[in-house]
Amino acid sequence: MRFGLRMLQGAFAGRVLGLAQNQTVIMGRGSDTSVRLPDMSLSRRHCQLTNTPRGLLIADLGSSNGTYLNGNRLPQGWHQVRPGDRVSLGNCEFLAFDYDAQQPVASSGVHRGPQQQPPGGSGVHRHQPPPQPGGSGSHHQQAPGGSGVHRQQPQHAGAAGDSSQNNLGVDADRFEGFVLQRKLGQGAFGEVFQAVETAQNRVVALKVVNAQLVRNPKDIQRFLREAETGQSLNHPNILKIYSAGESRGAYYIAMEYIPGKEVSELLRAYGRLDVGYVLRLAIQLASGLQHAYENGIVHRDIKPDNVMVLQHPQHGAVAKLVDFGLAKCFTEDDGGGLTEQGEGMGTLAYMPPEQLDDALNADQRSDIYSLGATIFHMLSGQRPFAEKTTRSFIKKILQSPPPSLCSLNPQVPLELDEIIQRAMSKSPEDRYQTPQELQDDLLELFRRLAAEHASRSGGG
Repeated sequence: MRFGLRMLQGAFAGRVLGLAQNQTVIMGRGSDTSVRLPDMSLSRRHCQLTNTPRGLLIADLGSSNGTYLNGNRLPQGWHQVRPGDRVSLGNCEFLAFDYDAQQPVASSGVHRGPQQQPPGGSGVHRHQPPPQPGGSGSHHQQAPGGSGVHRQQPQHAGAAGDSSQNNLGVDADRFEGFVLQRKLGQGAFGEVFQAVETAQNRVVALKVVNAQLVRNPKDIQRFLREAETGQSLNHPNILKIYSAGESRGAYYIAMEYIPGKEVSELLRAYGRLDVGYVLRLAIQLASGLQHAYENGIVHRDIKPDNVMVLQHPQHGAVAKLVDFGLAKCFTEDDGGGLTEQGEGMGTLAYMPPEQLDDALNADQRSDIYSLGATIFHMLSGQRPFAEKTTRSFIKKILQSPPPSLCSLNPQVPLELDEIIQRAMSKSPEDRYQTPQELQDDLLELFRRLAAEHASRSGGG
């Protein structure tokens, strides 16, 4: 069954979004979403919908202001959307209907206001997570424009020869130099494939955007900028970008295939992470940021969603910084023209004060703040600020220090709390001035804690 979503309120009121079987869309205000909505009350990646054999399911992606189904704010997890239901996010409201019937019919028990309760129950239909995408035990694949990093395990040898059986929807050899093996995800503007780069005989993630489906030319420019930025960086803690190109009206980026998990997924599974584990990841991420800084690159969107972790057989947990779609080169005066003066950019929960309305002038100290906020979330299991409205969120970011980590997690040493407080100082001048400075303090603390642990265990 195909589903339709008719926008009742919002910038595109009256338009209809159709979701075919097994199609997934991510809504939000960010350029890395499938359906981009010009609404500042939305998070960059606000919610996700997927049309599964079990029906249309929706999940909030940890948005600041929440996603509402029939007037009820959705808790974590997947929930079923039925014809006649209303989905609200920010100032946008959608009516779900049977697309094949072509006529949306509103149910009599539907209410618009977030506080109103529909008769006969909560109006929220709980549902077990679907086989794809997202949810516990599943393999969420981001739509093109996101990080392009994939958590499914690579296929065994010979998989390339089975591509005709994997419902690719396109010719396996559509992109010269690559053999598509299977589709990993689909969005409104394109798809993500697992592919083999024949010249190098390696498995890659191939992120594809159909230029004819992108309305804002800046989205294509940012897509190409992501490839250009990624190719200029070579560091073990940064996702590798191999190449980019165009074929038959579609742009693509070939990138490192990572069989790992996003930090955000680990947080959903475990609540908060072990102090020693977080320190290991934080040291690696600071090292990656130092490399970007030395090459004139500011990421501008560091958050748990943009950090992948994989288990290396020799080195243990390895952190990878991904998604440079919002990055800028601070050696260019105008940022390539993709960011306007006075424009805010990033993800609000991890955004430093200066980036709220002036992302053009963000520098490495802005990334240090966002990394500090990400470490805070890993250690505490919650964001530094968790306000219900955008206005109160911004006020907290501008005026209030984050809570003490020690009060939220007694296992966090006071020294680590102080490091994060400094990294998240309101004024860039009060923060660490380079990622290397932050890495040095983290590494010194890690070594001291390791020595103390060894001494208590009788190893020293």
